[in-house]
Amino acid sequence: MRSAVVRMCGVFLVGAVLLAGCTSSSSTSTSAGPVSSSFSTTGSPVSSGSTSDGGSTSALDGKWNGTWTANSNAGSGAFAVTFKQSGSSLNGTLSISVACLDGAKVTGTVNGSSIDFGSVKGECQVDYKGKVSGDQMSGTYSASGVPAGTWKASKA
Repeated sequence: MRSAVVRMCGVFLVGAVLLAGCTSSSSTSTSAGPVSSSFSTTGSPVSSGSTSDGGSTSALDGKWNGTWTANSNAGSGAFAVTFKQSGSSLNGTLSISVACLDGAKVTGTVNGSSIDFGSVKGECQVDYKGKVSGDQMSGTYSASGVPAGTWKASKA
C-alpha cells in the first residue's frame, strides 16, 4: 500500500514538472534597435516610414481627426487624437468637445488591424475599440457619463 502511495506521489510530481515546463513562457528581447510593430489590414508588418532628418515614423504617429455618434441619437461631436506609436503601444493626447476629457492623456495598443485606446481624466473615462485600415479607423466607444456609440477617424 505504501509503495502505491509513493508511486502516485511520484506520478503527480513528474506531471507537475512536465506541466510547468509546457506552460512556462519565455520572453525574448532584442537590443538591435527599435522595431516597428505597425501592421497592414491583413496583419502583416508594415515598414515604418522615414522622416527627412533620418528618423523613423510609425504608421499611427500623428494627428487623427474624428467624429463620434452616441447610440439612440443621444448626441454627436468631434474629436482629435495625436498618437505616438512605440512598437504596439500608443501614447498621446485627446482633444474632444467633452469638457471633462479635453486634453486627457491617451494610452492604448495596436495589434494587427485592431486598435484599443482610451483616456482617463478625473472621474471621466472613454475607451475606443476598433479597426485601422490605412489612414482610416473606426469602431465603438464606451464612456462614463455619456451613452456608448460609434466613432471614425482619418489621419490628418
